[in-house]
Amino acid sequence: MALTIPDQFSAIRSYIEKRYIADEIFRDIYDDYLTYLDAHRFWSRNSTDVAPVRRREYAQLVSELEEELIQMLKKG
Repeated sequence: MALTIPDQFSAIRSYIEKRYIADEIFRDIYDDYLTYLDAHRFWSRNSTDVAPVRRREYAQLVSELEEELIQMLKKG
C-alpha cells in the first residue's frame, strides 16, 4: 500500500494502513488530515501577505485532525 504516513505516525504505520482500509470514517478523516498537512506545508513556504494567517489556520486544522485520529486509534 502506498499510503502517506507522516513521521509522527511512522511507528504505527501498519496499524494505520489496516485501519485506513477497514474504516471508512477513519479513512475520510485521514485523507482530510493529509490534505490539510499539504496545505500547511504550502503556506509555510509561501511569502505572501496572507501566508501567516493561512499557515495558522491549517496548523490548527492539522492539530485537531491529528488529535481525532489518535483518539480513534486508541479506541481501536
